[in-house]
Amino acid sequence: MRLFETTDAGSIEIQIDEDIQARHEELAERNRQLFADRGIRAFDITGSVGAGKTSLIAEMVQRLSGTHGVAVIAGDVATTHDAERVTGRGAKKVLQINTGGMCHLDAGLIYRALGQLPEAGLDVLFIENVGNLICPSFFSLGVEARIAVVSASEGAHVIEKHPAMFESADVVVLNKIDIAGAVHVDLARPVADLQAMRPGIKVIKTNCLAGEGVDEVLQALRLA
Repeated sequence: MRLFETTDAGSIEIQIDEDIQARHEELAERNRQLFADRGIRAFDITGSVGAGKTSLIAEMVQRLSGTHGVAVIAGDVATTHDAERVTGRGAKKVLQINTGGMCHLDAGLIYRALGQLPEAGLDVLFIENVGNLICPSFFSLGVEARIAVVSASEGAHVIEKHPAMFESADVVVLNKIDIAGAVHVDLARPVADLQAMRPGIKVIKTNCLAGEGVDEVLQALRLA
C-alpha cells in the first residue's frame, strides 16, 4: 500500500509496513478457507455513504431468500440503521459491526463476526463495508468478489478520483441512474473511465430503490 504526504516541497511517498499488510492477507486467507469449508459464497459491497449499498443488498436478499440461506454483515462507524433496513427481507441473520471510527472493515473483524453466524444453513454472505471509496480498497476480507457501488449523484469524475477502489473491484454497480439528468451527469463518462481503467469489467446500471438492474447484478455474481 502507498500513502502520500503533501508538504510545501511537494508529495512524499510513504510505504506502509509490509509486515502489517502481510498479516492482513493472512487473516483474509483464513476467512477464505473458512468460507470454503462452510460452503459460503461471500461478497464485499463497497461504496460511499448514500451510494445505495444497503438498498442493493436488501433487494438481493429479498430475491434470494426463497432459494438460499443468506446472511448480512453491515459495517458502519456508528448506528444500526443499515442492519435495520435489511432486517425483514428474508436473511437468516443480520449483524451490525460498528467500527467506532475506523473507516473500513478488515479480515479480523469479519472473522470474529463469523462466529456469530449460524454454522449451518448459510450459503451466501453479503458484507456491507464502511461507506467510503478509499480505505476499504486496501483491505481484503477473504471474499469471493468485491462489488463497488457508485451513484450518479457522486458526479462524473468519481471513478478517476478513486482508482484503487475500482482497480480492486470485480463488478461495478452504477446506481441512481434515474436521477442522472437531474444532477447533470452523463453516465457515459464514468462508464468510459471504468473501461479505460479495467477493460472488460462488468458495469451494471441500477435504480436499486425501484429494483431495476438488481437481477443483472445477481447474474454477474452467478447467484441467479
